Amino acid sequence: MSLQELQEQVRQLSVSDRLTLISTIIQSLQDTAQDEDWQYLVTRPHPWRRQLYIKGRKLLASTIWQDMMANEMSPEQAGENWDLPLRAIYEVIRYCESHRELLKLEADEERYRLEEQGASFEPTAAP
Repeated sequence: MSLQELQEQVRQLSVSDRLTLISTIIQSLQDTAQDEDWQYLVTRPHPWRRQLYIKGRKLLASTIWQDMMANEMSPEQAGENWDLPLRAIYEVIRYCESHRELLKLEADEERYRLEEQGASFEPTAAP
């Protein structure tokens, strides 16, 4: 089965079934995120999220990484923006780049949960 065929089958699932599937996959990747010995990143209890957070903060590593990409920040600029040492920023980059699958799955899970609550992601027309 090709990836496209698999994606089409997943799209045909109900939101509830997609959530269950994504939760199962995320759970299976849980240990992957904790394999390395991180200096600035830690796990935090969460019902379904398994990615790592900045130690001492309720701040996801992916939040910093996505902010850097969206705003075209250098590691130095990100460190200054988030008040983090440069070594922490490089650790975030290394972690996020090596755990893209987990971050994507969690982003999908969050989107499905929001859609299930009635959130819309369609752009609205400007008045």
